[in-house]
Amino acid sequence: MNIKQYRTQYKTLAQQGYFSYLSAILTMAIMPVHVQYLPPVMILWLLSWIFENHYRLKELYCETKTVYKLLFALVILYYLWQVSGLLYSADLKMGLLNLYGRLSLVLFPLVLIYPGENIRRKTKILLRVFAAGSFSYMLICFCFALFRSLNYQNGIWTFNPHPPEFWWLSYFYAAELTVNQHPSYIAIFVLISSLICFETWFDNSIKTILRYIWLFAGILLIVSIYFISSRAGIISCLIIIPVYLIRKLKERKKLRLAWIGIIILMIALLPLIIRNQRVNSLFKTFSDDNEMKETEKIIEPRLIIWKAALNIAKQNLFIGVGIGDVRTELVKEYQKVGEDIMIKERYNAHNQFIEVLLENGLIGLVVFIMIFIIMIYIAIVDRNLLYGCFIFMIAFSLMFETMLYRLAGVSFFSLFSFQLLYYKPHRQED
Repeated sequence: MNIKQYRTQYKTLAQQGYFSYLSAILTMAIMPVHVQYLPPVMILWLLSWIFENHYRLKELYCETKTVYKLLFALVILYYLWQVSGLLYSADLKMGLLNLYGRLSLVLFPLVLIYPGENIRRKTKILLRVFAAGSFSYMLICFCFALFRSLNYQNGIWTFNPHPPEFWWLSYFYAAELTVNQHPSYIAIFVLISSLICFETWFDNSIKTILRYIWLFAGILLIVSIYFISSRAGIISCLIIIPVYLIRKLKERKKLRLAWIGIIILMIALLPLIIRNQRVNSLFKTFSDDNEMKETEKIIEPRLIIWKAALNIAKQNLFIGVGIGDVRTELVKEYQKVGEDIMIKERYNAHNQFIEVLLENGLIGLVVFIMIFIIMIYIAIVDRNLLYGCFIFMIAFSLMFETMLYRLAGVSFFSLFSFQLLYYKPHRQED
């Protein structure tokens, strides 16, 4: 093969988005395992995208659906409005750190609004790589928990899942299981991965044995959500999985079977779920038991945080306090009520919608909500069930966590908000 042929082949690969596709595979494989290794791959994807598309941006712009371009424009507008928050932030350093940590909010939409032919055609493969990564990560977590629970002394193996110094914790539960990664983020990774596994099970174009393997992986991922013990993850799972299965089995004219199976499953799992410590504490928080003394009532920390955040929002309603000053203002409110732990840890709002209201006021919140409105519209028009489940899952999680404050949350949100646009369950792939 001469130099001219090499150049021709190289140009063909670039036109098809081959290098961006390799970067996308790396991204999907790394994100569920350890998101902290993601930034170099994100930069590689951006450079590949620029190299492949710099000369044909106008052509790509014309090929993209108008509603996709509107979604992209809203995300960019939201980020730019956050940048404007630097102008009235007293803590400029914190504001710059927050903007830097949320760069993926711009990067992933940019490389996926015109993703290249390979990514468009092979979205199923990319999603399955992510699901396989999540399954592998959870398998490693359970194996490591088992390893830490076993102890060999005097020729006898003993099993103790509780750390000696913290006997009330368990290696198979919550942050101890996820190797000190935040359970809330791992839960949404696992939940979307389980849906991808079920989508593969319903894909009749692959071999039956492979379909059963994916079904088995999906069931194990669903079970692991209980052990991850994220309340938002558990509740999302209880809502999304029945709705998803009913919709899928309805397409196959097995709706009655779906209802019977789901009712039996819910009856069997409900006692186990209620016994979960974090879910049980949520019930106690909202209990109206009049016999409980005032000093014995359990106060959900988020309620204290939200009340403090809304007090700040009332005083800075339209443009917020700025992207760098939210923590500082919240600490002032914590000091007023004497919450020493919250002061020390400098807790954020633990609700993304409230956090946006604090940072950027009503203007930023309206833009942020419009992003979700457009996403819902796309899911309905494209009849994209997986995208709809993702939207509900992420919106519900945002009500309990400031997910766009951490790399795991902001990268997951920005990546799947655009990657799932190209998911077509009935399309054949290479």
